[in-house]
Amino acid sequence: MDLSKKVFGANVSKEIIKYFDDLQRGGFDVELSPLSEVQTLDYQSYLGDRTPYARMWTAVNVKEEINDGEGFDRTFVYSINENREGSYNENELDSLQQEARQFIESSFGFDANYRPQLDNNPYLKPTAGITSINSKSEGAVGALRRTTVNFIVHNKQDFENIFLPFFLKPGATVFVDFGWSDKALSLYNPESLISIDNPSMNDFYKRVYDTTLVEKDIKKGLQTTLSGQVTKYDVTIDDKGSFSCTLEFVSSNYALLDKTVSDDNDLKFIFKNAIEEMLMNYYLKISNIKVETNEQDENAYKKVPISERKKLVNDFFDLDESPIIRGQINTLSLKSGVFYHQLSAAKGNEDKLDGKESLYISYGLFEDLFLNQFISFWEITDDSGKTIETLKSEEPFSNSFSSVNSYVRYDADLFNLMSKKVRSDDELTSFLFPANWDDTYNKIKPNGNKGTDDDIRKRRIPIRDLFISVPVISEAFERSTNVNDALEFIFDKIYEDSANILNIKMIANNDAQTSITFQDVNVQAETFEESDEDVLNFDLTSGNSVVLNSDLKFETPKAGLSSMIAIGTVDNLTVFDELELIKFNFLNSINTENRKFKVQHLPLYGNQPSKLKALDIKMDDFLQNVEKGSLDTTHIDRTDLQRNDQLKYNNFVKERKQAIQDAKKDKKSKSKNKTNKVKVTDLPSQTSDGRQIFYAKSERDEILLKAKINNFVKTNENSISPVMPITLNLKVYGNNFLGIGDFFTVNFLPSHYQDRVYFQVVGVDHSVGTAMWDTTYTTVMRLKSTKKYFTKVNTQSQEKEPKIEKDPEFIEKKAIEASDNVNAKQYKNEGLPLFTKNIINERDAQTTYINNRTIGQVDYGQDVIPELAVTFETHVVNAEHNKEKVESLNQKFISKTKLATTISFPETYNEALLAYHIAISNLMLGDELIDWKKVKDDYIDSELVPFDNVGLVRRDARKLIPRFGAIAYELSTLDKNTEFNRVMVIPRNINDNLNTGEYKDILGYLDDIEAFWFVGDARADNLDKNEKPVDEAIQNIKQNLSTDIELGPIVHNVLEGDVTYSGYFFFYGMIWEILEGDNNFVNINIQGPSEFNLYSNIVIPEKYLKMNNPKKFIDRLRKDYVIRRLGNVDVEEFFTRIQKENPGYPFTGRTDPNRLIETGNFNITTQFGSNSSAKAAREALAAAYTDSEGKPFNSYADYKAARDKEYGRDRSLEIRKKDWRDRPDIW
Repeated sequence: MDLSKKVFGANVSKEIIKYFDDLQRGGFDVELSPLSEVQTLDYQSYLGDRTPYARMWTAVNVKEEINDGEGFDRTFVYSINENREGSYNENELDSLQQEARQFIESSFGFDANYRPQLDNNPYLKPTAGITSINSKSEGAVGALRRTTVNFIVHNKQDFENIFLPFFLKPGATVFVDFGWSDKALSLYNPESLISIDNPSMNDFYKRVYDTTLVEKDIKKGLQTTLSGQVTKYDVTIDDKGSFSCTLEFVSSNYALLDKTVSDDNDLKFIFKNAIEEMLMNYYLKISNIKVETNEQDENAYKKVPISERKKLVNDFFDLDESPIIRGQINTLSLKSGVFYHQLSAAKGNEDKLDGKESLYISYGLFEDLFLNQFISFWEITDDSGKTIETLKSEEPFSNSFSSVNSYVRYDADLFNLMSKKVRSDDELTSFLFPANWDDTYNKIKPNGNKGTDDDIRKRRIPIRDLFISVPVISEAFERSTNVNDALEFIFDKIYEDSANILNIKMIANNDAQTSITFQDVNVQAETFEESDEDVLNFDLTSGNSVVLNSDLKFETPKAGLSSMIAIGTVDNLTVFDELELIKFNFLNSINTENRKFKVQHLPLYGNQPSKLKALDIKMDDFLQNVEKGSLDTTHIDRTDLQRNDQLKYNNFVKERKQAIQDAKKDKKSKSKNKTNKVKVTDLPSQTSDGRQIFYAKSERDEILLKAKINNFVKTNENSISPVMPITLNLKVYGNNFLGIGDFFTVNFLPSHYQDRVYFQVVGVDHSVGTAMWDTTYTTVMRLKSTKKYFTKVNTQSQEKEPKIEKDPEFIEKKAIEASDNVNAKQYKNEGLPLFTKNIINERDAQTTYINNRTIGQVDYGQDVIPELAVTFETHVVNAEHNKEKVESLNQKFISKTKLATTISFPETYNEALLAYHIAISNLMLGDELIDWKKVKDDYIDSELVPFDNVGLVRRDARKLIPRFGAIAYELSTLDKNTEFNRVMVIPRNINDNLNTGEYKDILGYLDDIEAFWFVGDARADNLDKNEKPVDEAIQNIKQNLSTDIELGPIVHNVLEGDVTYSGYFFFYGMIWEILEGDNNFVNINIQGPSEFNLYSNIVIPEKYLKMNNPKKFIDRLRKDYVIRRLGNVDVEEFFTRIQKENPGYPFTGRTDPNRLIETGNFNITTQFGSNSSAKAAREALAAAYTDSEGKPFNSYADYKAARDKEYGRDRSLEIRKKDWRDRPDIW
């Protein structure tokens, strides 16, 4: 079976299910109707008069040159069990031999390339014959195969001239065919598939193994072809002079994995020392940058230490500015396959996170550039022997790594993990997901792939688009002695870093097993989504069963008996650190029927401790147990012990006191340079209703915990079907219908098992004897993802799921960061981290991904139209929280009633900063983000009076209207002097004159202007030639200020009398009131280009937040930013276009009678997006592009023909998909 033609884990085809059902009712008819439907005629016994056949053959090319230049060049085929040979010498029974020859020629097309046995048979010996075949799959999911063939050779000359030199030869390639004898089954003729002109046998594997039609699937299921290289053999001679031979061969893909990694073959050097530099040179080449080299410099450079050379390469990729979104792979990196994970703008010693920054490579580039060049070094040649320049990854039948049709699981939580802050205790993951993989280095997508949106819906991503850490690759090859171990190290690291969600294993592409691919076994096809879906069911009980034997086994988890007993006492859904225990825990979901009761075996051993701490010892209780006689110590003579032990104990007490003093000094010295820490007391491990609590120490830790719960605990179709610690070995009558990843059920299970589990094939073994062929499926039991709630609570509610809380120190860190945006120290409330009780309700969003940033005829790129990310999270603030700790601190910069948030005012401004400041000002001061009406209703106006020339005070401080104004006073005066919910702005005009203070700074005027506000300054209109156009543009901005923010005159601390503000208002900051009890403030954290650091943490009381949708917020902010960056360019049509949803491709899935293609969109006659039909959409696509003369195509047929001609038919489909994606205006 060609596994590359189907999605791993997809259901068995309906035709094969029906055929198995017929077989289990006694039918064995393989005749097919013209429509390729299985015909069920008269039922017969499964075996009937059929017996298995077996054949082994090899092909050799023999060349012999002589002196005059002429030579002998022939291809010969040698075979055993071919049944072409006559069994006797021609001189003995000439007529019988001639009849046999005629029959062979008419039946098999015998030609001179076939070399028969018994050319010299004076003793009338029979031909050689196969006595048995045993073939076993190896590897976690059967990627490799080892086959043993036992055969006997009776003729000594045949043994010496055929079998010893051509079969019993290490490294020789042999082929084995076996199956059931039946008139409907035809066996291929080797000579017709190979010839002297085709020594590479390019088409052989495709013609033998490539099954596309249903008819071939059915017939191929009753016969099998194996091939590989001989690794060992054994020969004994029996008493009759016959040669009993045993030959063992392994699949050809073994050669890819058992290759030694050493300095002798340069593999260790390449991956340990040179891979980064090679990637840099590759990057320079595709960037058309000429690399200047000379021999003298190269020799000198070789003497530079490897660590320093790696640092130089990292510095090359290290950008001068912060990444737009952490972990987001930019367009250039997607297309090149090389990405440098930038964490901050600093370099070298200035960059505290520099040691964590890392180079990543897409698996597709890693496969093409390294695996298939340095490990699979065989060249693909044409019929003449000339090397074919082709991508080996596209050749699943070549001896190469070929993963074009493989997927890994896509998980939204893991994707969000990429953009989360990297803290000192965090490590970068060994893998990265791109945000979009429609246009990447990996141009060849898996069969039937419909693009990013469809893949995300199906929770998968092509493995060639997954990015892998280069340091992890280097470490893998440094530690390993062979390629297999190195690759397993890489994917084991990914498995570990993904919380066991990405479980990538080696598998074979097809039954030829010449190549290797990698497949995530947790990628699940759309299985069991319909309740009436037919699933292959093996009947273990009836007399007509095709099952010969079944063996169901339970595997004890590695954690042992104590863990099994403990799990039996758990009342709620639980996450365990070890995946083996998770598997064992899920056994509870199938051990009982759908009834709400708890069963425990007697005697009871008690429950797990409620405190799950590494060390929880009460020394007094421990010693009391000794005194009470829990331990018998009466036999110990203490007389001699006491004298020496008292001295030793006195010394211990002395040293302990000194250690305590040293620790206090050390703590005191450290505290001078550290923020006051929250005192962490013992944290509960369970909620009041018994739910397990996990404490996250960082954003990434929290995401991984969430991902683990969502995938392994939650019950829904999006979660993973867990593998149970139960295996089933099923021996059935020989067939080749099922492959790795296929699944089935069996009828001999308790009734409540039937609907909850299925068995997935991870290994296929064959055994062929003279009278029987049997196949053994090695399977694992998997629990359906929608049935996991049976584990403990028998309910699909989330009430009993584990709960994730933030560790108190983690809460403190986030609270500190949320207040870091405050520009001036006098506004910073240093008590806020201690007031923050919890951080809840996190919601993430990213801007809609844009593949094409062209507006009009200009491609503006990510610099102008960036990708942004945002997190909304609610901070629960209570001024009485950590009260004792707060009161012990300096109160100068602590306020229990006010929370300030301001922009981080930069030293200089640029175009991008100005655009963002305008965009954020419009949002903050308009009516879309904040409900100013509600703010106004909560606060009524009252009289303003001066207060010591340092600020403002209200007579009724609880009832105020927010106003615009500028303030300059210390936070210690806030509780006395500052109005609540005050809005601070930078206006263009003060008393109708230009504000020559901060506004001039924004315009870039940095001369001797003093740092306070001038009113009516003589220089007010003295703007230089650079400032005037900027000022005019600002004056022309239509600012939709909220009508609920009063713009009346207020008292200013520098000026006497009333002051009025007008013109454009730049937002500067807010001061919100902290009420008694719990206050919910929403912190909006924005990730984007460096200019977004101007105001990256927005704090708004939850009750006043109007735009509560993170996606709407971040898309709106980007749009406003782009509008300001581009000035007069009309961007409305552009943003309307990109926010449309792709309805699919109108040209995929066309019915083809010669191929089995998934039903697609081609023939849709109803509404297709904004078009009346798929045909109308195709015509709209054609009209959107121009021909070689610059004219729109007249029809889709003309457009497709042009693409086929320009790119070739193989690439034309991908180009047309890209064309469609780039024109959402016609969706």
